[in-house]
Amino acid sequence: MPSVPLASTAVHRAWLFVAARGAVAVAVAAFVLTRPGMGRDMLLGALGAYLFVDGLLALGIALRAERGAAGRGRYIIEGLLSLIVGALAFARPAAMASAVLMLVGARSIITGLVEIATAISLRKSGGGETHWPIGVGGFAALGFGAFLLVRPASGALLLVLLAGLYIMIFGLSLIGAAFRLHRAYGRLRTAG
Repeated sequence: MPSVPLASTAVHRAWLFVAARGAVAVAVAAFVLTRPGMGRDMLLGALGAYLFVDGLLALGIALRAERGAAGRGRYIIEGLLSLIVGALAFARPAAMASAVLMLVGARSIITGLVEIATAISLRKSGGGETHWPIGVGGFAALGFGAFLLVRPASGALLLVLLAGLYIMIFGLSLIGAAFRLHRAYGRLRTAG
């Protein structure tokens, strides 16, 4: 059986961080969706805290990946961007509501592109798994980001519901992806 290059397992090795990102997202989505009356400031504070933790976990994925591995740089950029936007949204939700919504929208679009690119590169890396859940999360992030950029002045209830649904879909897709990554990582290790 041919040896699998170690770099192809780069993101596969980080399956636990992917699962943690998904679990945090699902918990935040449950919080947001069970409080439909929360105002824009509280939503931005919750999104800020989520983005900050998500940024730390994205950096964890990058740190767990092999040096020079495909996708590692994307997760570093995504993690740093999430940390910055999350800190701004959490620290100053009222003062910068419109700007933060635009930043969250831009961050969501970048996250969507990173996740879709990762799903495509993982498909090419082998391991016997398709990684469509990562792509689904990427498309959810793209849709939410585009909505925020096009309609930043939408009503608070609509924003709360859309944010909660996006984060829930994104989280569930990451949890599904983590299981697939773990299974593929096991196959890659035994093949290598």
